[in-house]
Amino acid sequence: MTTRPEPPISADVDLRGMPFMPLDVNRLRDSDLAIEATGEEFRAAVMLWCASWNQIPAGSLPNSDSALAAYAGFGRDLKGWKKVKAGALRGFIECSDDRLYHSVVTEKAMDAWAERVEYREVKDNEKARKQRERDDRKRMFEDLRLAGIVLPWNVPTSELRSQHQAIPPAVGDVTSHAPVTVTGHAPDTAKTGTGTGTGTGIKDQEHTHTAHTKFSLHDAWEPDPITFTAVLFRNGMANQTFEADQLLEFRSYWISRPDDLKTQAQWEHALAQQLKRQAHTQQANGGIPNETGRRTAPSRTRNAHDILTDPDW
Repeated sequence: MTTRPEPPISADVDLRGMPFMPLDVNRLRDSDLAIEATGEEFRAAVMLWCASWNQIPAGSLPNSDSALAAYAGFGRDLKGWKKVKAGALRGFIECSDDRLYHSVVTEKAMDAWAERVEYREVKDNEKARKQRERDDRKRMFEDLRLAGIVLPWNVPTSELRSQHQAIPPAVGDVTSHAPVTVTGHAPDTAKTGTGTGTGTGIKDQEHTHTAHTKFSLHDAWEPDPITFTAVLFRNGMANQTFEADQLLEFRSYWISRPDDLKTQAQWEHALAQQLKRQAHTQQANGGIPNETGRRTAPSRTRNAHDILTDPDW
């Protein structure tokens, strides 16, 4: 009994969806099929090559006369198929899985399969990269929003990263909050006070805010020296100087609007925007007018960080 060979191609080679099959024209022109086969045999052979290309595994055909007749263009005419069968199956061999394989078609199929596998890997890597970028953009937009900065949804990723990197660690690195444990209240054993306290501690507690708390502006509000310096940098005002009473003007305006609530970062961003507008107006006017109407250089101006860290501020 003759032992049939193993298939020359892996069983998972699937080229369905790839209608193009390369044709080695010189090889076909000089083949025994082209020289010796009849017209009907040649036509049937090419039809079978085409049918085998999208079979699984690629380059193979079922070992069934009814199926081969249909693939070769003979339909149910098994008698007509058997007349050309020997010539049409030239180059096909029967393998151990009871299928017919053509050595040249399977050779071309393996090349096409390698290209398909490589293409799928590239697409999968690109898909994973885009998903990582979407996740990064979502995280950076959220961090910027918490810092009081809202950028357009279609801002380039490079610009988004640049803005995000400028967020101070105190804002950008907040990831979670420790749980708050509520305990029972101890009995009140303190003595009643005389009412002569200054109330300083109470005032400080009233104006203590978390990074996410929104509040109306009050007369004790001040921008944080570190985060506000970063805000000025992002607004193109890294070396900008301004007068101390500009902060008083900012407070006065927003104190008169108690219904406007913002986080600490959003108030700092609003102050930076006001200073930026005032700087542009001052540059357009050529200076600040004094009582005589003449333009003079601004007085008492210092770097923002120096002003905010001055204990006499």
